Amino acid sequence: MNPMDRTLERKRGPSAGVIALAAFGVVVLVLGYLVMMRSGETRLSVDPTRLTIARVETGEFRDYFPFDGVVEPVTTMYLDVEEGGRVEEILVEGGQHVEAGELILRFSNAAVQRNSIDTETALVENLNALRNTQISLAQSELLLRDQLLDLEHRIVDTQMTFDRYARLQDGGAVARQAFETVGEELGYLKTKRDLLVERIAREAELRDQQTAQADYSINRLNLSLELLNRMADRLDVRAPISGYLSNIDANLGENVNRGQRVGQIDVLGDYKISVGVDQYYIARVQVGTPGRFTLDGKAYEVVVDKIFTEVVNDSFVIDVAFSGEVPPNLRRGQRLTVELNFSETTEAVMVARGGFFQQTAGRWVYLVSEDGESARRTAIRLGRQNPRFVEVLEGLRPGDRIVTSSYDAFNEVDELVFTEPVQRARAEDTSNSVTRESHDHRNRKSAEALSN
Repeated sequence: MNPMDRTLERKRGPSAGVIALAAFGVVVLVLGYLVMMRSGETRLSVDPTRLTIARVETGEFRDYFPFDGVVEPVTTMYLDVEEGGRVEEILVEGGQHVEAGELILRFSNAAVQRNSIDTETALVENLNALRNTQISLAQSELLLRDQLLDLEHRIVDTQMTFDRYARLQDGGAVARQAFETVGEELGYLKTKRDLLVERIAREAELRDQQTAQADYSINRLNLSLELLNRMADRLDVRAPISGYLSNIDANLGENVNRGQRVGQIDVLGDYKISVGVDQYYIARVQVGTPGRFTLDGKAYEVVVDKIFTEVVNDSFVIDVAFSGEVPPNLRRGQRLTVELNFSETTEAVMVARGGFFQQTAGRWVYLVSEDGESARRTAIRLGRQNPRFVEVLEGLRPGDRIVTSSYDAFNEVDELVFTEPVQRARAEDTSNSVTRESHDHRNRKSAEALSN
């Protein structure tokens, strides 16, 4: 063997046990990753003391919603100016009682006054013209009738002469020429009489037409004058009904346009409530829908009387009338909260409302586990709702606990893992209001039955 040559020792690798253990670990990691990827679940650790948790309960559900309303008189008469003008005098201030017909404001309007004077002048001129025409026609008629009377007399005389000449002509006592002349004169007078009679008839017809036209013109002028007088009268604003003048929106010397509202008169004693309702409820509100409001600790029953379906700023207006006792000392403009009932009170599974509804639209909730250590996302279906509770139709049972506070910070994870278990008493405290509302409703029903 060459001295330069030496034997190399063979290096030892990992033992078979180590290799098997490493392979098992890799398989476990891969399987765990695959399981997680397949399930797709996400979890979030949260502090339960920052959450609101409520218990699902069975109770009497009242389908209502509150709306803000304003007390208004049933009868209100608005004072709108019929003719514009300048405010000359204010005789009654706002807040005072007025009687029907009492003068409140006085306006002046130069144009109306000038038109009234012009119309009166034209009326007088037309009356004078008519009078002159009637006098002239009457004189003409008298003259023509005098002429007719004279002509009739001449005809009678001529007729007598003609008849006498006719008898004398046979004996030759009268010349034929004289006889013919009298005959022609008689014919001429009769023809002239016929023309005069026709003229009298024509002038009578013309007189009737002129009189009718003059009467028509005078009637029109009288109507115009009457209208102007009414316009002048409307410059004085009077109370159309008896009541309280709420306010006067006019100042001395101010020019007010035609149709402008300057005040209103309220008949106090009979009141209604004007309520603004969100357009979401437009299909649910009907005439006759009952409701109630509370004032000074006492509940009063009301009913929807009128519905004004025009939607303005996402809401419409209804008039609510009192269906029972009316509160004493109501005031116009007083604000009340009216709760409208959309269905009968029924037994239902329900849970307290919370911020969760804004994020999930009632499609799912976080259901707390029996041990109170977590809450899992669960699909549900909700029904009716009021400001305090929502009706549960599917997905939850009485006794279940859910997270009702806002879900904004959870990013819709599949499960909430609590840092400490949720105590069952917390959910029981939040659910006591269901029992209280059911008891309150039964107490109200009992009181109503006793009063009836």
